[in-house]
Amino acid sequence: MLSRRILARHVIKATGVAMLGATAILLLLQMLFGYLAELGELNEHYNAWQAFLYILWDAPSKLLELLPIGALIGSVVGLGTLASNSELVVMRASGVSLWRIVGWVIRPALLLIVVSFALSEWVIPYSNEQAKAAQKENYRASLGEVHGYWTREGQRFVHIDYANAGGHLRNVQVIDFDDNYRIVSTINAEEGQFQQNQNWTLSGIQQVDIFPQGHAQQTTRTEESLPLALQPKYVHMVTVNPEDLAPSQLISFMSYMDEYSQVPKKYELAFWKKLASPLALIALVVIACSFIFGPLRQQSMGFRLVIALFVGLGFYYLQDFLGYASLIYSPSAAWFVLLPIFMILGAGAFLLHRVR
Repeated sequence: MLSRRILARHVIKATGVAMLGATAILLLLQMLFGYLAELGELNEHYNAWQAFLYILWDAPSKLLELLPIGALIGSVVGLGTLASNSELVVMRASGVSLWRIVGWVIRPALLLIVVSFALSEWVIPYSNEQAKAAQKENYRASLGEVHGYWTREGQRFVHIDYANAGGHLRNVQVIDFDDNYRIVSTINAEEGQFQQNQNWTLSGIQQVDIFPQGHAQQTTRTEESLPLALQPKYVHMVTVNPEDLAPSQLISFMSYMDEYSQVPKKYELAFWKKLASPLALIALVVIACSFIFGPLRQQSMGFRLVIALFVGLGFYYLQDFLGYASLIYSPSAAWFVLLPIFMILGAGAFLLHRVR
């Protein structure tokens, strides 16, 4: 039992250090080439220092994207080093099963999963906002402002010409329908202000009630309280790229949209990508183990690294392509996001099972 613990600690340390090292190198290269690309976009409102700040603030987002590929390359390097020193042969000869070694390799990958969750939940929503503020002039002024926004709440359709995250509305039009989708009333308000508990105070109101007999009645009021499920925090979420939202924010916004209308597919896609990210990382670690124990075990380290890099990039681009394809061809983005993951996971498990 003690010897197994020593072996486990040795494998975990070797692969964990390799994963962290590979991720750090990939991130530094990404930042370097990203900065060089930004230098080509300089103008009188965007200088080299702002470009540098943009790259620094954008680093957490790039790190989140690179963690799965870093885990893949790190697993190949770590296990490959152990294989080159014949340590894996000794472990197998001493009775350590193949899947036990794979389990040891997955343990440091769990640390990367924790890091990815922390980044997506707490770091990236803030850092991406700072990055875009450094890159784009007057970005903060436009953040949280919506022009021409439609929302549906049951049989009520609401058009807001202007809304901001501070809870202020301008030029609001509310159209109420009955169960037969016949217009019952329309409300036009000059301004609105959020109060609390989904209540808005509208001012400068003109209401037209349409009766079943065919005639209508117009009334004018200075002020009126109107219940709307729309909240200022959701106005802010509409103006932010879905990939920049935390998983908890996506869940909250999707629950609101699902209750009153239909969830936009781009938010579903962003949610499933964040949810599937840990599984993608594990799948790439499994396929990396199959490179060492499977058909590439007789190949050189360099050859295995090249294959790992191609597999990682191919997986990344395939998942990205299928994800955006789901916006057109699929009722749910989950199928297209999870399909490449299950393909990689299944291929890795099959190759490892053949070794047994």
